[in-house]
Amino acid sequence: MRAPRVSVPLLSLPFSRLSHASPRDSLTHPDASGRRRRLSARGPRRLLTRARLISPVRAMRQLAQTRPIWRVGRVPVAPAVSIAPAADVALELSAGGSSSRLAIPTRSGVHPKVGYARELRDTMPAAELRRRVWALSAPAIGEQLLALGVGVSDTFLSGHLSAYASARLGYGQATAVAAVGAAAMVTWVVLTAFFAVNVGVTALVARATGARDARLAAKTAGQGALMGAIAGLLMLALAMPLADLITVALGVNGQVAELAAQFIRVSSLGLPATGVASACTAAMRGAGDTRRPVLVMLAVNGVNVAASWLLLNGEPSLGVQPVGVVGSAIGAATGWTLGALLALTLLARRHPLAPRLSRAALAPDVDVAKRTLRIGLPSAAELTVFQAGVLTFNHQVVSLGAVPYAANVTINTVESLGTLPAFGFSVAATALVGQALGANSPKLAKRAAMAALWPCLWLMLALGLLAAAIPQTLLGLFVADPAVLRAGDMAQRLSLLILPASGATFIFNGALRGAGDTKFPVVVRAVGSWGLRVPLAALLIPIFGLAGGRMAMSTDFLTQAGLAYWRFHSGKWRKTRV
Repeated sequence: MRAPRVSVPLLSLPFSRLSHASPRDSLTHPDASGRRRRLSARGPRRLLTRARLISPVRAMRQLAQTRPIWRVGRVPVAPAVSIAPAADVALELSAGGSSSRLAIPTRSGVHPKVGYARELRDTMPAAELRRRVWALSAPAIGEQLLALGVGVSDTFLSGHLSAYASARLGYGQATAVAAVGAAAMVTWVVLTAFFAVNVGVTALVARATGARDARLAAKTAGQGALMGAIAGLLMLALAMPLADLITVALGVNGQVAELAAQFIRVSSLGLPATGVASACTAAMRGAGDTRRPVLVMLAVNGVNVAASWLLLNGEPSLGVQPVGVVGSAIGAATGWTLGALLALTLLARRHPLAPRLSRAALAPDVDVAKRTLRIGLPSAAELTVFQAGVLTFNHQVVSLGAVPYAANVTINTVESLGTLPAFGFSVAATALVGQALGANSPKLAKRAAMAALWPCLWLMLALGLLAAAIPQTLLGLFVADPAVLRAGDMAQRLSLLILPASGATFIFNGALRGAGDTKFPVVVRAVGSWGLRVPLAALLIPIFGLAGGRMAMSTDFLTQAGLAYWRFHSGKWRKTRV
């Protein structure tokens, strides 16, 4: 039985303006006055050699069958789309096929979702898929490096408190660094709250992008910004009265505790903006736009460094007096506030990939908010389980003494930089898997995850080999104490196992998040952290010291990688509903 047909009015095709048109290639077409005019056309010779009148519908159909995409000027145009001003050509669409609203062009001549959606197909060439993976992952690596730079710059600037500022403030560099370091630990709790929103936003926007549902993508971005602001306000309301209790829980006292509490109170003023900025950049990443989040983080870091340095040490020539640690907190809050304004401004503009944020998208929508949190809350639980395991593991390492613990902290710093490629490729896996599933292409989703896995594994293996070959050289970039270097020598070499295993875990968990399967990674983290790392560390640390603890970490990450791969290979994520 033949599918019913519906006629959709389209703009007339200006054949005379098509490039590469031969004078012999022409069609006759009646205009509004009934006269016939000749239109030069680029099309198949077999269609244009006959001199009789050809129906416009038939001509468009045959052109679409033989030439699926052509170019008018420099604008890519889909088979049935025109940019001429008159609406006198009708296109016949199958009622069960393409949506008529997607065939209607915008001011630019092409509906932005048509060309992008056509690329999401099972038969996408491997080279093209690899290019897309690198295009998504490289900016994401830069963004994560800049995100780490916010905390690192605060610590660095505090460690370079000037003698003039120390004399005016009554404390030195060591006290400033200790206070900032203690307050920075609070950010882990904040990250958990924002992580619940950001993971859900990224997954749902990716799925909506693949399904060409611009309204849902924009709504998700708007609800994410609202929930990020609300989470930040809640954290702000808790931080103000509880800052002193938080410092007690962190185990600091005296002047360090007082300064850390001041830092927490002041920096928390920027938490609502932090929630908005992180949700907006999460929406951009889900849509495949990983470049503009880098601009946001550049703004955050630039403002943070400039304001922190000026206020921390003061500038007598400008009449600015040093305010010490509080100045660093002001710089961080100011940077995040301006970053949020920039992120909102970028999302409010049209972009070929990212959703456009409008007033309607910012209106509260309980259904979209619930869908976002249904995906994101398990990821927050995953992060909480992982952080608790890390804190317990660090407590076990503390028992070895100050030198081994310092070596462990330095190794963690080296490995945190080493895992940046894994984060970037996991962002690519999350976005591409979500978009492919939205386009109803699970085969492409699996190919995208594997395309992100292999370059990540090679890079992580190369970094692991470097750590195994020159461990003390890498540690010496961050610490100069020979005793610390000797204590961390063997432990750092085990990065040869830890880095590739953690990279695979990043990729497969990222792919599962893109599919909306965010509950199983909680199981993976719980089994690895609490089922293996903590008990094995208690068994091996008394025997092998710090190297025993790193052996427990290696077993943890290898197990997590195996479980995440098993889940992804099972294909159950394909049936996840978001």
